[in-house]
Amino acid sequence: MTALLSVRGIEKSFDRNRVLTGIDLDIAAGEVVALLGENGAGKSTFVNILSGALGRDAGRVVFAGAETVFSTTREAIDAGIIHIHQELSLIGSLSVMENLFIGDYRTGRSGIIDRKALAAASRPLLERVGAGHIDPRRTAGELSTAEQQLVEIAKALSRNARLLILDEPTASLTPHEAAALFAVVRELKSRGVAVIFISHRLEEVFQIADRVVVLRDGGVVSDRPVAATSREAIIADMTGRAFALGAMPPAIVPEGAPLRLAAEAIGDGAGIGPISFELRAGEILGVFGLVGAGRTELLEMLCGKRAIKSGAIRLASGAAPASPTAAWRSGLALLPEGRKTNGILPNLSVEENIVVARRQAGGGLVARGSERALADRLWRTLGIVAAGPGQPIRSLSGGNQQKALFARCLAADPSILLLDEPTHGVDVRTKGDIYRTVRDLAGEGLAVVFVSSELPEILALASTVMVLAHGRRTLYAPRAGLGENDVLSAAFVEAA
Repeated sequence: MTALLSVRGIEKSFDRNRVLTGIDLDIAAGEVVALLGENGAGKSTFVNILSGALGRDAGRVVFAGAETVFSTTREAIDAGIIHIHQELSLIGSLSVMENLFIGDYRTGRSGIIDRKALAAASRPLLERVGAGHIDPRRTAGELSTAEQQLVEIAKALSRNARLLILDEPTASLTPHEAAALFAVVRELKSRGVAVIFISHRLEEVFQIADRVVVLRDGGVVSDRPVAATSREAIIADMTGRAFALGAMPPAIVPEGAPLRLAAEAIGDGAGIGPISFELRAGEILGVFGLVGAGRTELLEMLCGKRAIKSGAIRLASGAAPASPTAAWRSGLALLPEGRKTNGILPNLSVEENIVVARRQAGGGLVARGSERALADRLWRTLGIVAAGPGQPIRSLSGGNQQKALFARCLAADPSILLLDEPTHGVDVRTKGDIYRTVRDLAGEGLAVVFVSSELPEILALASTVMVLAHGRRTLYAPRAGLGENDVLSAAFVEAA
């Protein structure tokens, strides 16, 4: 089979850090290749070179029969290589059709944009990706994440994409939305479009990919047909060791553990609630639900970010917090969903990101030497891979940024830890580190609320499971004896 893309000996270094050590890869037209690896394995650097965002130090790239050296992403796009990032690039204030043809608007004789022609050109592109129901004149910011994802792909097709790079495309999608996206990918495959599919969700790889390529430490360690590999083999290739989530011992709440928090029929007056539950020292409360079920909103009520309009929260440490700052001081630490948008302070160092919560929790100034020692201890304890605590946090991999946010929570010495999708977008090894950290903290008496859209980790980690649907509690029971069907049935309860 003739290769659409042929890569030989690609190398890249940043200062003295050798990120890519000589990558060889062939991809045929109409082939879906899953590119996997831990955070920091070199995936982002490699695809950024392919898409013109980065230059290479050595090696050759042949695309569609011609050797290429892309100096800009524009050159790669013009050649037919389009990279759709995890953080979508649509301009929310523009219409769908303006986003589809940005920089290439249809104009009439007067030079004014011909909006009728623009809408007419948009419709077949949207229909091609299963988004024919979207009005091209609609403002892009009003669309759901899944719809924006489809518009991004339609935009790529408007530029005659021949190789599509999808970076964590399902990270914010429901299973139903992900299935619809995969149908679009299969349609593109049938038309000869090649796809590089980057995901940390291994079950998706077996649904959509033809081949699996695994990077580790900047090089290719395996390249196999998907039918000739397994989840266990992929994990071993990625990490250099096996990891089995199901092998973790069951979480058990110590008998007679003191009550840390009690939520009594709390609601926000906007569709969330009433929700009641108790949380004890050493307990891991796993909260599951579909997108829009109210999981994040629940955590926001607990930490004072969202006003409680009905019901009440009782804390062992005192009154319910009225603000996030009050929550830190009351012993509640929140690790929010979306580390780039809601978590890290990108212009600060790892150390500064870690100690900022300590300053909030303490309500005053803390000696710099004490802060530095604390950051250094947590940096080492959590295994953050960085040159040191003074390194800018924006230069770390996603998994190490997440570990730094964990360290921030622990720096405040909390009694209750609120985790919103803590393993979102991190690699298998980092997931394992997070699981063990959560278990260890619970074993030391910390109470944990663990929100996740990944059911296997809820069932593996939680001592108690709570399911939300349409803003209400539909299941609340000890983990022992619960199966996947029990949890999913509660998650899919229809609205009253």
